[in-house]
Amino acid sequence: MVFDFDGKIYIQSDFCWIMKKEELIKLEKEEHKEFHRRIIYIVAVIMLFLFGGATFYSYAEKWRYLDALYFSAYTITTVGYGDITPKTDFGKIFTIFYMFAGVGMALYGLSVIAAHFVEVREEFWLEKISNIKISHPRTFFEKIKNLLNFESGKLVEEYNKSMRKK
Repeated sequence: MVFDFDGKIYIQSDFCWIMKKEELIKLEKEEHKEFHRRIIYIVAVIMLFLFGGATFYSYAEKWRYLDALYFSAYTITTVGYGDITPKTDFGKIFTIFYMFAGVGMALYGLSVIAAHFVEVREEFWLEKISNIKISHPRTFFEKIKNLLNFESGKLVEEYNKSMRKK
């Protein structure tokens, strides 16, 4: 709910706490910055994991670094062409753990990005909905009067006025 006292706008959520609209906007910006930091950390960890795996495979399996990087990338992304496979037992054991950890990190990164897009879209629609002004009749007789005296042109005109204020 939105309240307007003394020219200051306050927001009340489902948890029954009130804050100024400016504070809410500041909080949203901080959350957005925190999301960007989280994405940077996730990308950095995935890159570190990718290049760490490539370094391991280039030494343990005696592969060229490009081949090891290629294998690491398609292992983390679950593509798994099978054209290059580990030959040593140590390489195979490492690959088992590398697959589970790499796939988990990649899926976590994708879920964080998807959650952010859903949240941004939700905020967009909540802002659009909050700008619609609807007046409700207070008494039973006003309800009947409004029901019998419905003017569609006036309703459209009021809606257009509220949209122009924005």
